[in-house]
Amino acid sequence: MDQFAEQLVKKTNTTQDDVKKIALIAATVLLTLGTLFITFTIAPIAVVLPIGIIYFAIYLFKLLKVEYEYSCTNGTLDIDKILGQTKRVEMLSIQVSAFTAYGKAGECAESDEELTTYSAVGESLMSDDTAETYYVEFDHPENGKCCLYFNPNERMREAIEPFLPRTLRTRSR
Repeated sequence: MDQFAEQLVKKTNTTQDDVKKIALIAATVLLTLGTLFITFTIAPIAVVLPIGIIYFAIYLFKLLKVEYEYSCTNGTLDIDKILGQTKRVEMLSIQVSAFTAYGKAGECAESDEELTTYSAVGESLMSDDTAETYYVEFDHPENGKCCLYFNPNERMREAIEPFLPRTLRTRSR
């Protein structure tokens, strides 16, 4: 029988995300005012330019809304990044059996090794889900030693844990 679980989480906004939004708004206002000046003084046909700038800014603003989709199918953990609820980008796909460390993020030990870090942390879109941040360390064929931080709910953890290596399965309970 196939085992499948999926979860959708909304990325928690950081200060960097807020700065990006403010910079986008400021750039849009400045470019729109500049093109309106050109429209009224030089070429009335350039009225299309401010409309295009505003449309492009709205498109970019929507792309700043990020969600993550976790799915675990028969021991394969896939994490996709969804931009603006329209564009899906595969972020990571890894076999659970390849995990070298797994547990709650607050309980992880500092690693001396240099790791490539993936962050898919967010708030669950299901109102009854309360998910803690977990970490996973694994060897990736292209990126070497990696670490993933994510917020699996109970159903997702139940789908992951049977496929964990035996040494990690006893520690995760």
